[in-house]
Amino acid sequence: MLYVGLFLWSDQVRETHAGRNPFHRIAQAPIQSDWIILGASHALPLGFDGIPNSLRTATTQTTLTLAVPGGGPAVTRLVAERYFADHEAGSVLVVLDAFTFADARWNEDRLGDSDILPKMPADPLTFRVLLRAVPRGLPVGTLLAYVTGFARINDRARFETDRWEAEGRFDNTSRPSEAADAARVAYLYPDAPSEASIQQGLADIEALIGLTRAHGARIVLVFPPLPERFATRLPEIPGLKPRLAALAGRLGVPLIDHQGLIPDAQFYFDTDHLNRSGVQLWLERGLGTILRGEQ
Repeated sequence: MLYVGLFLWSDQVRETHAGRNPFHRIAQAPIQSDWIILGASHALPLGFDGIPNSLRTATTQTTLTLAVPGGGPAVTRLVAERYFADHEAGSVLVVLDAFTFADARWNEDRLGDSDILPKMPADPLTFRVLLRAVPRGLPVGTLLAYVTGFARINDRARFETDRWEAEGRFDNTSRPSEAADAARVAYLYPDAPSEASIQQGLADIEALIGLTRAHGARIVLVFPPLPERFATRLPEIPGLKPRLAALAGRLGVPLIDHQGLIPDAQFYFDTDHLNRSGVQLWLERGLGTILRGEQ
C-alpha cells in the first residue's frame, strides 16, 4: 500500500511540475493540431514563449512542439507513436540533426535519462509504446523504471520546473567563441559515429514516415539553420546525407536543407540555437513556406 501511495503521489507531483516533457505535453494537448514538430534541441525554439502564436499568425497553422534536447530518431519515433495513439495531426515536421544518428546515447539510451523518464506520465498508451520499443533497442531497465514508477518516485528534481535551461537566453545574442564551439562539438560527437546507430536511425525515420502516413498526415524533413562558423566545425558523418536523400526520394518525402539559410551569429542565442530574431528570420526565409504547405 505504501508503494502504491508513493506511485500515485509522485505522479501527481510530476503533473504539476512537468513542462517540456513531450509525453506530458501530449497528455495536455488538444486532440488535433495542424502540425507537430519533432526533433532535438534545434526544434525547441519553435515552441518557446510566443513563437507558436507567431507561427499561427504568419501561416494560420497551429503547431505543437514535441522535441527533446539530444533526442535522436529513436526518441522522435517513440514520441510520434505516443502522439498518434490518441491524437491527430495534419502534418509532421521533423527537424534533423546529423549528430543524433551517430550514437545510441542520443537514441535508445536517451529516454532513460533523469530529465526525461521521471517526467513521463503513467498511462497505458505510453506503456504500450515503450513495450513495443524494447525489441528494437529500448533498454528493459528503462521500461521497468517507467512501469514500476521507480523513476518518478526517486526523482530528486520533482519540485523543480521542467524547463530547458537554455530557454531563458532565447532573447539574447551570442558572442562567437572558438572555445565554446569546440566544447559543443565535442559534446555532440563524443565518439566516432556508429554504423549500427546510423542504420537504426534511418530505419526509425522510415518507420516514422510510415506511421505518419498511416494516420493520414503529411511529413517534411528539414535540416535546421546553423551559424556558419559552427557548421564548418561539425564532423561529417560519411554518407548520411546521401542515404537520407535516397530514403526521402524513395518514399516521396520532402527533404529540405536549411543549414546555410541563416549564417550570421547574431541570430543565435548560443553556439548553435536560433534566438527569437533568428526564428522570425527562419519563418520569413523558408519555414513559413513549409508550414503553409507550399513546399
